[in-house]
Amino acid sequence: MGMFRSMRQMQKQANEIQKTWDPGQQMADGMEQMRNAQAFMAQQTQAANIASTGVDATAMISGVTQTGAMVNFQPTLQIDLTVMPDGLPPYPATVTQVVEQVFLGKAVAGASVPIKVDPENPGSIWINWAAA
Repeated sequence: MGMFRSMRQMQKQANEIQKTWDPGQQMADGMEQMRNAQAFMAQQTQAANIASTGVDATAMISGVTQTGAMVNFQPTLQIDLTVMPDGLPPYPATVTQVVEQVFLGKAVAGASVPIKVDPENPGSIWINWAAA
C-alpha cells in the first residue's frame, strides 16, 4: 500500500511541476548561459594573450567578489583594481578571472599584485598570481 501512495504523491508533484514548466523560457535561459560562457571564454583567451604580450605594471586590489562560476573546480572572481602603470596616473579597472585555489589567499582587498596590461586597451588586464 505504501508504494502506491508514494507513486500517487509523485504523480501529484509531477502535475504541479508541469503547470509551471515553460520550455521556451528554459531554452532562453540556456541560450543566455551559453552567451555568457562564450563571452567568458573570449575574455580568458584575451587574458592569455595579454600574459605574453602585455606591459608590466602593478595594481592594488580594492575589492573581490565571487561570481559563483567555477572552471575546473577553480573559482571565478570579479576583482576591482587600481592600476598603477609606470609613468602614467593610476586608474580603476575591474577584471573577472579564474583564480586557482592556492592563490585565493592573495586575492584580498589591499593586496598589491603584478599585472600585465594590454598596451592598446588599458582595461584589458591579466593578474600574475604566481608572481604575487
